[in-house]
Amino acid sequence: MNQLTVILIQIEHVESLHHLTFSLGKQTIQVLSLELASNLKVGSRVKLSVKSTDIALAKNFTGQLSYANQLKAKITHVNNGKLLSSIGLDVKGLALESVITLNASLAMALQEGDDVVVLVKGSEVSVCA
Repeated sequence: MNQLTVILIQIEHVESLHHLTFSLGKQTIQVLSLELASNLKVGSRVKLSVKSTDIALAKNFTGQLSYANQLKAKITHVNNGKLLSSIGLDVKGLALESVITLNASLAMALQEGDDVVVLVKGSEVSVCA
């Protein structure tokens, strides 16, 4: 499980749906949640978690996507297995891991040192207690 320490900078509510925006340096992470801890306030420092299998990658990407969470990262290692690949990532000094298919890793020719964009749906990110 990947964890990121972030600062909550905005909370929006619509009925029982909460849209949270967090600061990760100059980048932001957005989270959609049905539940909101009562102690969570703007300015709170919290940890977010996201599963390695919920992190998609884009290389040489141009254009627009509906993914709100698009973080610039550098590949720190590529471990290609028989079916899956573990891709180590550095996002502003924070280590993340993405697990993608071997076919996707080979098709993208992923290598250590490559610049990529980390893509995560807001509904796949959890706020840790």
